[in-house]
Amino acid sequence: MSIRKKLILSYAAMIAVPLLLFGLTIALLGNLFIKDAMPGAGSEGEPSSHSFPFASIRELFMGRTELSSGLRFVAEHDSQLLSDPAFLSATDAELRQVEAGIIIVHNDQMTYASPGLSADTDTILAEVQSGGERQKANHPGPPSGNEWEVINYSGPDGSTGKLIMVTDMEPVADFFKRLFPLILLTLLVALAVTNGVLTYLVSRSIIRPLYALKEAAGHIREGDLDHAIQLKRQDEIGQLGAAFEEMRVRLQASLGAQLELEQGRKELLANISHDLKTPITAIQGCTECLRDGIADTEEKRQKYVQMIFGKTTEMNRMIEELQLYSTLDTGQLPFHWETVHLTAYMIQLVNELQPDPRFSGTEVTFTADSNAESAFIRADQQKLYRALLNLANNSLQHMKDDPKKLQFLLNKEPDGMYLLQIRDNGEGIPQGALPRVFDRFFRAESSRSPGKGNSGLGLAIVKQIIEAHGGTVAAVSSPGEGTTIQLRFPAVRQDKPEPENGGPI
Repeated sequence: MSIRKKLILSYAAMIAVPLLLFGLTIALLGNLFIKDAMPGAGSEGEPSSHSFPFASIRELFMGRTELSSGLRFVAEHDSQLLSDPAFLSATDAELRQVEAGIIIVHNDQMTYASPGLSADTDTILAEVQSGGERQKANHPGPPSGNEWEVINYSGPDGSTGKLIMVTDMEPVADFFKRLFPLILLTLLVALAVTNGVLTYLVSRSIIRPLYALKEAAGHIREGDLDHAIQLKRQDEIGQLGAAFEEMRVRLQASLGAQLELEQGRKELLANISHDLKTPITAIQGCTECLRDGIADTEEKRQKYVQMIFGKTTEMNRMIEELQLYSTLDTGQLPFHWETVHLTAYMIQLVNELQPDPRFSGTEVTFTADSNAESAFIRADQQKLYRALLNLANNSLQHMKDDPKKLQFLLNKEPDGMYLLQIRDNGEGIPQGALPRVFDRFFRAESSRSPGKGNSGLGLAIVKQIIEAHGGTVAAVSSPGEGTTIQLRFPAVRQDKPEPENGGPI
């Protein structure tokens, strides 16, 4: 649930809960007070069974109205009943149920007054004799005091009389005076408690995860990137926590890659310094021999010159390899893309490698499946040649036992990719080193082999070039059984237009 929905629901609860408590308070306190203030409210002497007290008050006034109408009817149509003691006794019993009573005046003389009438009969009679016919409470707020109403009637003998119905409003006034302050107090308490509790719960649900994020930020500030953030929420704060956790993971991975890169650079400096020192030492020795006249024959001088040439060539190759990787890594090396017939390209490459003196004594072959005879890819022929030559030289360095075999295999995979495999029967790669053979500055051998000039960038350069072609590179190897390098290239159709950026399709 989002924070917005939580706030809306909490605001709704801040209104609904106090109103509910307000209603319950009126029902409970009202029923309690109405039994004390108006014990006769109801019918036939039983307390009212209504759960809401104002229903009892309504019944009280309705009962009074019905009795008033009945007495009016009796006074107008059967006034003799007003002198019947049995009728008057029964009527009084009903009037007591509604907190009322009657006064009967016949020929200006009071002939009957309800027993227990709380009203001042003399005052009422004086008001009636002065011409008053009805009295109601004329002050604001709940009704209080006594109200009375005069019903004039005539007897069968022509005599006149007055039936005065008196109602006591004090119980109603007392009920409201006791109920209203408690209702107001309950409403204020309900508002305060509800708002306080809901505010605490909502703020707690927001503040706690924020403190968790603050704690996680403190760990990151101190360099501790292992402190995971798991808020397990679906709202905006949960999304913030997920983004924060993703940032932490990426930062951790970035820092790990940076440390690995720094370690690789240190290894690179150590490797280059070693690889450069070896030929430089050899060149220095050769020049000293030439300078001191140790090479006293033409044959010896040519031998030393040839050694100097070989060492400088080796140094130049290592420097070129370092420069190439640097330009590839920064994306500054331009590629010249064109559609290449991969089968024909590989045939030409193998034909160039077979007479190469470096591959003397090595059987170099190429085989293409029938479904790959028309293999077309987008490639930079020069960069692709450099990658394949690096792989061939790498295989050649690790093939020690005769017969040496270097195979190039091409076939088309079910997903439409072309798979080019470079397979040798060399010493293989240890399983622990296999996942890292294409990492920068990585060397599989535990001790460096002098004279190989292996800077640890050859296979990393291959990976950069092949991925720039939109392909992938992988290695499969077992110690003592040789190594297979697998290159996958996306296929292109000859009739497909070239991309605008010139890159691989």
